[in-house]
Amino acid sequence: MTEQYEYLVCAMQNGRVTFVNGEWQGEVAPTTEDANQALETCPAAWVFLNQAGQEGWELVSSLNQPLEDVHLQTLFLKRPQ
Repeated sequence: MTEQYEYLVCAMQNGRVTFVNGEWQGEVAPTTEDANQALETCPAAWVFLNQAGQEGWELVSSLNQPLEDVHLQTLFLKRPQ
């Protein structure tokens, strides 16, 4: 029998994890007037990845999407079910 996995797809903006499987990760809603304030409440990449690693998640791939004034990334993590 093949091993089965579960996955996380994580959106990052400027080094902060903003969405995980479509769920906002910040403490301040992204719809506030100050988007930078909302972004600053999202976990930093290394904080998120360290926590996820402790929960058995493994980073398997990433996709970089540099734009003019923002750097977007998508992280793909998996762990056995």
